[in-house]
Amino acid sequence: MHNEIITIGPVTIYGYGLMIAIGIFFAYFLAEYRARKIGLDDESVFGLTIWAVVAGLIGGKVLYYITTFQEILKDPSLLLQVADGFVIYGALIGGVVGVVLYCKWKKLNPLSYFDLAVPSVALAQGFGRIGCYLAGCCYGRETDSPIGIVFHGSEYAPNGVALMPTQIISSILNFLHFAILIVFAKKYKKGEGQVAGLFFALYSAGRFFLEFLRGDAERGNVGILSTSQFIAIFMFLFGWLLFFYLGKRGQARGAKAVSIIGGADGPTSIFLAGTDPKKNGARKRQREKKLEKWKEILPAEPHTLEEVEQYLVEKWQAETLPGDCEEAVFMEQAMRTTLVLTHRPELLTVPEPAPLDRRASKKEQMAFLDQIQKRFDDAEKVSGQIPIDFRVYRIRLEKQDLQDPEDKAAAVNSHLDVQIEKDFQILQVSFQHQGEREERKMKEMVKDIYRYYGVTEEDKEEGTERFLTLVHILEEYSNE
Repeated sequence: MHNEIITIGPVTIYGYGLMIAIGIFFAYFLAEYRARKIGLDDESVFGLTIWAVVAGLIGGKVLYYITTFQEILKDPSLLLQVADGFVIYGALIGGVVGVVLYCKWKKLNPLSYFDLAVPSVALAQGFGRIGCYLAGCCYGRETDSPIGIVFHGSEYAPNGVALMPTQIISSILNFLHFAILIVFAKKYKKGEGQVAGLFFALYSAGRFFLEFLRGDAERGNVGILSTSQFIAIFMFLFGWLLFFYLGKRGQARGAKAVSIIGGADGPTSIFLAGTDPKKNGARKRQREKKLEKWKEILPAEPHTLEEVEQYLVEKWQAETLPGDCEEAVFMEQAMRTTLVLTHRPELLTVPEPAPLDRRASKKEQMAFLDQIQKRFDDAEKVSGQIPIDFRVYRIRLEKQDLQDPEDKAAAVNSHLDVQIEKDFQILQVSFQHQGEREERKMKEMVKDIYRYYGVTEEDKEEGTERFLTLVHILEEYSNE
């Protein structure tokens, strides 16, 4: 164990600081990568990291001062030793406060970003504990065990005696927590905030028992428990409560597919299911066949929503519906309701009903439909809490060359609306038509707009939402 890694002139690189830096580095890029994968704002990850790290450092230092309060009373100069002494629970609490404040400022969903952040936190902690091992802090009790480690020249741990390797055990646990959280978030998560709850429960349980092996005295105590053990009890209960409560009220994750709404006989919706809840592999095989079929056909580079807007205006002479237009108001409300149901289910007071059995009685069916209606009503009530950047572009059919009065009337009553919501990166197309010629024209427009929207090579390889949605739309219209 050697904390001084390298010295170049007056600059010395210490193992503890290096491991902390490596942990933050990997944690940041992991969070940014996962944000892009799950549809969160990856540009907010940098600000979120800065706020969480700064608030975490403050929280860790404050809790250290609290646990060493008696020593500080005897020697107030200890307050000036800013670089030494941090308590991880204080850092966690401070980091939570930092994330909440940043999300409130940026009007983001804190639960979603907690779920994004905590696997990165566990990863960073794993590297950080390696730094503790190099520095000799957070050391264990004296032991005769063969796994004991001996420090030489440490400024913190007793030198020349075998100690429990609490730093290494803690590091392994943190890396294990990281793996569990990643797998759970990807395959088993049912509600926003569940991953964060699982992290708090796992970490606090591991920390509670690990405290029995610790040998450093300056950790404070509450009765027979150390300060960390005392906090761990409440954090464990809070974590599991959060985990089960949010899992129960959350809905199973599925595709948030773009929908095409409208038709001569009334509104219809086309959704692409992106998950296989029965784990039977049928949907996966179907998706792979689609990927192979369309891989070489679709464009490689996507256009941004801003470019799509420009394309609509230039090619189709699309007009922008004013925000106070009755139809635009209706579409915005529908969009807000959809966003509440899919992106912000934690705002709903009415839980999602359990799946209805095919043998359900008429009374049970009516109760199920009533609960669905209440859920939509609740979503409409709280939809105003979601800030959105929404606009509608309307494309009308050319009618100046038409001679037949019926054709003119059909053209007047046919139009296509492109709804764009930039905050949530949603592109939605709806249309109404009168007559078969108009229907064909509308569908060609829809294909053109989505083909222009495009996909990336990464979308193709990994079968992400936008690619699968586009494949679905093009197949629907190509098979007619």
